[in-house]
Amino acid sequence: MRAQFPMQARLTRAKDFEAVYRAGEQIRVFPLRARALRRPQASAAAGSRLGMAIGSRVGRAVLRNRWKRAIREAFRLHRHRLPSAYDIVIGVESDTSPADTSRVEQAFLAIVDALRENTQSSPPPRPTD
Repeated sequence: MRAQFPMQARLTRAKDFEAVYRAGEQIRVFPLRARALRRPQASAAAGSRLGMAIGSRVGRAVLRNRWKRAIREAFRLHRHRLPSAYDIVIGVESDTSPADTSRVEQAFLAIVDALRENTQSSPPPRPTD
């Protein structure tokens, strides 16, 4: 299976970001913080979508782009491990250093494990009419 990051795997609309912030569960694994919202209407085959919110407190543009590349790569390689379709918004803790970018993949896998545990312990949400 080829791991790709197509446009369908990206959160791009403000409405989608707001929904994740409003109803998503928060997971923190240093150096990342994530909000994840399960999409009951989407099948696992439809895939999860990633959005990033990396503020200027993290550093200058070069450093923020380094974080974004690392997060996209971790998502691209491991999104197939997510238990169902999720909208995920990932940010970076403000007290990080540039060396912490090497820990992104481990942190993303810990987020996936936390989502898997939460999915197994709770029934899927019902769609509202």
